[in-house]
Amino acid sequence: MGFRGLVRQAVTFALFASVSANQLWHDVNRYDAHGNECLYREKSDVVCSRLCVTDLSSCPTSLQPSCPDNQSFCADGECHDECTEDIQAQNPCHCSRSGSKLPSEAQDLVPCLTIPNVTIQQFHAWNSEEDIRSACGAEANITDQSKTVGVWDKSWIGGDVMAVWAECPAAPTPNYKYNESYWIATYAVNGALVLLILVWSVYKGFAEQGVRAATSSKTSGAENRLDGEYVCAVRLLNEIKVMQEKPNKLQHSINMFAERLRTRLGRDKEHTTCPIKKTSEGRIYFTYQCTRYVLDEQTQQYAPYEFDLGTSHRRLIEQADGLSGAEVAYRLELVGPNFIEVKVPSIPAAFAREFVSFFYIYQVMILWVYFIYAYWQVGLVDTGVILLAASIKVILRVQSERRLKKMAEQEETTLVKRDDEWLNVSTRDLVPGDVIEVTTGAHMSCDCVLLSGNAIMNESSLTGEPLPIRKFPVRIDDSHYNVAEAGKMSTLFAGTTVSQVQTVTKSTDSLESDRVLALVRFTGTMSDKGQLVRRILFPNPISFIFNEQMRIVVCILLLYSVFVMAMAAYLYQSNAVAVVFYGIFAISQLLSPLLPAALVIGQSVAAARLRKKKIYCVDPQRIMTAGKVQVLCADKTGTLTRDNLEHYGGRCIDPSTGMFVEFTSDLLATDRLFQQAVASCHAVADLNGQLIGNPVDIEQFRASKATIDPQPEYLDAIQTAPNTNLGKIHVVRRFQFVHARASMSVVILDESTGKLHVFVKGSFERLKAISNARSVPADYDEACADLAREGCYVLAFAHKTLDTTDPAQVGEFTQDELEGGCDMLGLLVFKNMLKSDTAQAIAELKHGSTRTVMITGDTALTGIVIARQCGMIPENTRVLLGECKTPADEIQWVDVDTREPVADIQPHLAELGSDGFSTTELAVGGAAFERLCATGEIDTLLFNIRVFARMKPTHKVECVEHHMKYAVTAMCGDGGNDSLALRAAHVGIALSDAEASIVSPFSAANRSVMSCVELLRQSRAGLATSFANFTALICYGQVMSGIVKMSTFYFSISITQNLWMLIDGAISTAMMLTISLSGPAERLAPSRPTSRILGPQMLASVGGTVILNWIFSVMSYVWLFRQDWFRCNEQAASEVNLNMWWLLGDNYESSILSFVCTFQFIGNGLLVNYGYLHRAKWYKNYALLTVWAFLMAFVSYMLLADPNRVGCTFRLNCGTPSALEKLGYKSPSWYIEPYINVIQHNVIPRAARYKLWGYCLGNMVATNLWQVFVINGPVRRLLQKKKPLRRLKVKL
Repeated sequence: MGFRGLVRQAVTFALFASVSANQLWHDVNRYDAHGNECLYREKSDVVCSRLCVTDLSSCPTSLQPSCPDNQSFCADGECHDECTEDIQAQNPCHCSRSGSKLPSEAQDLVPCLTIPNVTIQQFHAWNSEEDIRSACGAEANITDQSKTVGVWDKSWIGGDVMAVWAECPAAPTPNYKYNESYWIATYAVNGALVLLILVWSVYKGFAEQGVRAATSSKTSGAENRLDGEYVCAVRLLNEIKVMQEKPNKLQHSINMFAERLRTRLGRDKEHTTCPIKKTSEGRIYFTYQCTRYVLDEQTQQYAPYEFDLGTSHRRLIEQADGLSGAEVAYRLELVGPNFIEVKVPSIPAAFAREFVSFFYIYQVMILWVYFIYAYWQVGLVDTGVILLAASIKVILRVQSERRLKKMAEQEETTLVKRDDEWLNVSTRDLVPGDVIEVTTGAHMSCDCVLLSGNAIMNESSLTGEPLPIRKFPVRIDDSHYNVAEAGKMSTLFAGTTVSQVQTVTKSTDSLESDRVLALVRFTGTMSDKGQLVRRILFPNPISFIFNEQMRIVVCILLLYSVFVMAMAAYLYQSNAVAVVFYGIFAISQLLSPLLPAALVIGQSVAAARLRKKKIYCVDPQRIMTAGKVQVLCADKTGTLTRDNLEHYGGRCIDPSTGMFVEFTSDLLATDRLFQQAVASCHAVADLNGQLIGNPVDIEQFRASKATIDPQPEYLDAIQTAPNTNLGKIHVVRRFQFVHARASMSVVILDESTGKLHVFVKGSFERLKAISNARSVPADYDEACADLAREGCYVLAFAHKTLDTTDPAQVGEFTQDELEGGCDMLGLLVFKNMLKSDTAQAIAELKHGSTRTVMITGDTALTGIVIARQCGMIPENTRVLLGECKTPADEIQWVDVDTREPVADIQPHLAELGSDGFSTTELAVGGAAFERLCATGEIDTLLFNIRVFARMKPTHKVECVEHHMKYAVTAMCGDGGNDSLALRAAHVGIALSDAEASIVSPFSAANRSVMSCVELLRQSRAGLATSFANFTALICYGQVMSGIVKMSTFYFSISITQNLWMLIDGAISTAMMLTISLSGPAERLAPSRPTSRILGPQMLASVGGTVILNWIFSVMSYVWLFRQDWFRCNEQAASEVNLNMWWLLGDNYESSILSFVCTFQFIGNGLLVNYGYLHRAKWYKNYALLTVWAFLMAFVSYMLLADPNRVGCTFRLNCGTPSALEKLGYKSPSWYIEPYINVIQHNVIPRAARYKLWGYCLGNMVATNLWQVFVINGPVRRLLQKKKPLRRLKVKL
């Protein structure tokens, strides 16, 4: 057979499914490989059909009946005492038909005697009916039956025809019985579910008679109010969509259908039934999501109750006497206990919660099919894998919930002032308006306002801030209390710990007390911590792009399953049992019940690896998002640079000339007032010998070489450095640093002179604006800019002497009055030093196609210097700085290197470098950023701006949100001012020493940007692993439902039962588990892993592999049909009992299929391990290689070795003992179930085995080369250059 013959045969075989179940594209067992008729073979013990006549005298002599005298020959062909009606109805010549279904020609037919079984010496398989008739006729001594004997329903008695053979047409296949075991199990399980739903519905309807529907903005509830004992709280589930793209028409249609179905089924809302309760005073309320909702009798609406404690400092301080017992009881009824109860389910309950999803129900349906259809072994394996994946998911979730419970639930005893008495009260019973004493070591369980004294707080678990924060009491004035601004420094947040307290008994502007007092402002879930906990406990669902594309995949696979089932129905000719059996198996292979497990395992392994790297995750779903991060926004101080700045020196102003003096690094050599300002103008505290406060303040205080007196007479007492003759300094009044003012100030009492001085510290821009113009040097801006260009952190100081010497009078002045009219003192300069690994981290991120952006509260020039030092801004890149005094002013652009103003930045941005991006970078200040947002220009310039400077916390959130509109955005910061932005970003990474922080999904104990690199490495590897497992299972389904199922349908064969179990129970499962063990790549790849199931990479990978496997499978049968040892020993589909599927592998067709597809499954597991872009090199996955090598050796041994116990266990290369002896092999000592084929074996000749082995290896090599060179190699890179995907293109 030439090449054309091969092609013709391959095409014919590929189209065989449309022909017939009887293999009509060739004559079975008629011709050998050379076109000659097959040699005759002997067929023994052949059953003959009955010979039927109208008159028994027409029967051949040997077949004429002869009965004893007392018996009669009846219509059933036997002698009986009496021919009853029942006996007559069993006439074999009627072919089980009666009434109108019995042809009139057959009504008078009666049978002759039974012809004994015959042996046919020369049996032709393709002409079996003629051979049997001839042999049976010869046995009955019929000489010329071609004229005298007809065939039932083809030629009837008449003329020369004297008899007919009762070769009855096949009886109609009995209908599928719905009382069989499969349907009984279906009825039992689904019936139990329906019964459970009915019982629950009846109980729910009875219990909720007259349900009171909840309506509030917080619950998004129903509209009607009804009387009853329960409330149905309804929450809209608004999906948070990540990594979305514009859908095509098909995707849009499916999304719309899914959304309508989701709405129709009520899956777009979450309904919670809450029992209505009453307080001791009869007030009606219910608890929903840890929050008490109280019924307002006037509006008849439920809502959380909030108490107005006032918004001014004076109003808050007026409540320092505490509440009465009656008021406390009243408020406790309205707001409920100050306790956030996090209900962590038990392990059994957690499993029950996990297994109620739709896909688990689908898995159960599939698994019981396995158990019922004699496939229980694989059912057990798959059950184990599903339980393992579910267990990992449940355990990780329960552990996360337990950590959250530990952080959320706090209860201890505290001193509370009630009825003018101090009482020991549980924190659970605190209410808004209570006044408590703050003590060292206490855990804050509510948000409080500090009324008197100072407190040092550890906020790491709440905000991620690594260093303790000093808190100050609110001043006695009418200033507005705003927790987002200056009020934050007077707020003690729930979830924080008190490191140290300090009473203030003598103060000019705050409450004096021998206790540290705080006013309870919010309790429970109304606190800042409670809102975070609630958001974590009850999140909105997150939808990724692959969630939407999965709908299309499922639709395609379901349609393909319908096609496979239709082919089974057509080719099996209405054999209902076989159709249902193979159809359900095809669906289970296309939509593998292991798919969810495959996606979860990669995510779980990544979470475990991150934890080993001390990167903790409280929201595992975000790992998938982190794998697609495109933009990383980073804070500067404490993130890119070291926490502690280094004192560089100072530059004072000569008051007599108004000019700068020379820069000096020796602070003690500067002006007396400047030294006093540096020593006193800060908020540093001493905590057991450790300086606590803002890192800049700490470094400033250290530079002064002063010490803090632990027993201050006023707010603080500073002992100046020895040998300076400055004397002791008392801090009489302090105004904390506020971002909105960009400054702070203190009023100090100079003990040596008795004078009161005001010192103001802040940004050099702010102090220039408030200082006397005559005191500001002419070159002030230039000097500050020069220092900033050197990467210095510059603080300016101003001073004035008060006319009064009485500290008590200081409280009468406002902050603006005290700070107004100051003279500039000079500049204090610090050096910003990069962390040792920052430059390496930025380079890694850029190599990984991640754009890095700086968002800092520092000056733009300092930010630019740091950005250049760490490589964020490339060398020799022009940087234009845009600033304005207020958001209402026009932005002035300046070249930071030439200092020349730039009227139009567009020509500069249009200049492109060799990489195709602009050679100019932009930097903007806070006011300029506000201006760009107001005018809408921020959208066009966003990805040209590298440094966002002088950014307030709210600015940082806006900046992150603008980036999130165009890219998957991560925010990295060290807590504190970054906490809002960390919460807002797609991926927030808090650099915190705390093991877990609720400020962001991720927290890293290693306080370095390299933690971001590690997070992206592990997340990309986890995402790639999940898709690798998905690819492997899809390829598995395509092989199983493709060539395997079509071969099964056409040849009426099957892979042997034990081989099924090897493939499903060992190969696919072991490969899936070991694929997940692949580690991350050493470096971030220049591209991110795909998140699109229907993307070109996935389609090419799966499609190419499936097509190659199809080609090799088809060609293996082409090769088989050219073999002499196979032809004339073929499986006859028409002679097979399809219901005995476990014995349908006793033939050569099944053997070839078994070996080819088994090697394909093993190869598929290996080729998806080639994700070296995001995962470690394939040869470093030792577990996978070990499993692969073992399976290769095991299956190769079955193929290449002579008949042995292993092969016979799988009924491959084996046969009955007698058949093996005829082939020259030793008779096996173990039991072998008889083979159902004619030759009683399926042993492939030795030479053919090696050819088949090489052919299977060639198949594996082809698919692996496709993966290596096309999907991951040079072909992919070439296509990426010629036809790049439409991705976000930004300068890295």
